[in-house]
Amino acid sequence: MDFSKEAIVDEMMGFFKAKVITSAFELKIFDAISDTALTLDDICTRCNIPVDSGKRLLIALTAMGLVNKENNSYLLNQSAKSYLISDSKEWLGWLARHIDSFLYPLWAQTAKAIKEDSDQRNTVFGDTRSWFDILYQNPQDVVDFQEFLGVFARPFIDGMVEEFNFSQYQHFLDIGSGIGSLPVAVAKRYPNLKISICELPQAASYLRDRLMVTEGGENIEVITGNIIDDKLSSNNFDLVHLGWMLHDYSPSIQSKILKNIYDSLPNGATFIASETPLNDDESGPLFTTLLSINMLVSTDGGVESTRQEYLQRFNEAGFVNTRVLSIKGPRTLFVGEKK
Repeated sequence: MDFSKEAIVDEMMGFFKAKVITSAFELKIFDAISDTALTLDDICTRCNIPVDSGKRLLIALTAMGLVNKENNSYLLNQSAKSYLISDSKEWLGWLARHIDSFLYPLWAQTAKAIKEDSDQRNTVFGDTRSWFDILYQNPQDVVDFQEFLGVFARPFIDGMVEEFNFSQYQHFLDIGSGIGSLPVAVAKRYPNLKISICELPQAASYLRDRLMVTEGGENIEVITGNIIDDKLSSNNFDLVHLGWMLHDYSPSIQSKILKNIYDSLPNGATFIASETPLNDDESGPLFTTLLSINMLVSTDGGVESTRQEYLQRFNEAGFVNTRVLSIKGPRTLFVGEKK
């Protein structure tokens, strides 16, 4: 791969673009011009910002292509509308707030994290508690995290519901469900399947309320639990899915989680973990390599792993017939059975 100086500079200055977008979300710029072209003065009045600085932001958004300017008026690029306006199911404002509150401050300490091989929560937040204890102390942060995970999960959910056969199971448990997108999609496709969700206590209350206003979610049970510290509360689940969670923890804790799940399952049950693994030669994908650094700065030893590393942990926990299933979408399924 060849790089020019300009290309390297563009990569280095990527945070400029990120902050332009997250600032526009915070100032509600996108909502203001979602359907109607407005002048600079009208936008700044509606968003309660000074004209001079507002103009700078709009010029940058226009140069990025997110906003179109014509006859001295600005209008949101309609191809990006579903991701940028707050009343859309695909809104990425949840992620923008999470970036500004958590990710951006932690990533500012990346070199220190690598030098120390340690998370930077205490440096940034003055708090030595776990990542999720810090994240879930504020109800709005819970909402932001759960909602943007739900947006991220949709392409994966389509692939899993289409390509995995749920019909042979009686009781499906989803662990770490975000806003319940996967269980809801499964419930619509398999109405006779009993479905439950296991969440941390801090997120369970929000999820119950969310499901009550989600079509297809009203009959889904939400239970609380912590699979790091305890086994599952019931052994009646014959299909369990752990969604994009193993990478949040060190390999030793991953092994503990897998053993707790294995010990909780009845014989004949199936367990699935969905992850975004590293290539076998650890050459990528780029998104996964960046996630691994994010695990370093934010969690207690969380790390991305290869397919073989995940399968080895499955085997060590006791699962048999372990295998990898590739489906449409951004995640890979790791499957094991208890005999």
